[in-house]
Amino acid sequence: MRIIVVTLGMTTLFAGLMAAPPRSTRLPDDPRDVPREAQLAVVQVSADLDADGRPEALLTVNALTGESDPARGSEVMFGVAQGAPKGERGALLWKRYVLAETGKPAHDGDMTAVDLDGDGRTELILTWDRSISAERVERWGEVYVVPDPARPQLVWEGPWEMDTRRDKSVPEARREWFRRDVDYRATRGEAGQAIVFRITRHVEGGVKVEPPRNESEWAKVSLRAAAAR
Repeated sequence: MRIIVVTLGMTTLFAGLMAAPPRSTRLPDDPRDVPREAQLAVVQVSADLDADGRPEALLTVNALTGESDPARGSEVMFGVAQGAPKGERGALLWKRYVLAETGKPAHDGDMTAVDLDGDGRTELILTWDRSISAERVERWGEVYVVPDPARPQLVWEGPWEMDTRRDKSVPEARREWFRRDVDYRATRGEAGQAIVFRITRHVEGGVKVEPPRNESEWAKVSLRAAAAR
């Protein structure tokens, strides 16, 4: 099952930053406890990560931190919680606070849950934008296997999308636009020994690539071995 989280645009982010309180606000330890006034986007969906018949709650929260520095003005929080009957809240099993853990800007968070290799277990794909300019997109991605919903394991990370077509700080001859996506059919053909990415290049060296050029990239990771540890 593939679950895509609603994303947040730069215009909404900057509007939120303008309305942010002047002093830093410490965000709570649980993404579900972020105050409403700090929330930019909140999405909770369900997925059975370990194929045990009990769905977990997957959380993505984009929030204002209250910092006046645009590089620290927003946070992306991901979480996995135990499933619970309607009206109740299960225990938080795992969380990832991107700005706090990486020290780099984070907004426009997105989470996808999908069985990449066809073994019945669900992997997680996390992406977010590290750019603080409306003229630039700089999305980063991470792929996790989930041997236990409380212990997602990072198996790959790298650039997910880069778009510098309108970024005046980049010389025109070096401007680019590419996007990475998982080639799901090819990845399943690797039987858990690799993730196959499709990289689509729209602009390269400041020149529009028409039609866009697709390239395949193999990331050698042992999805099933990692999940079994």
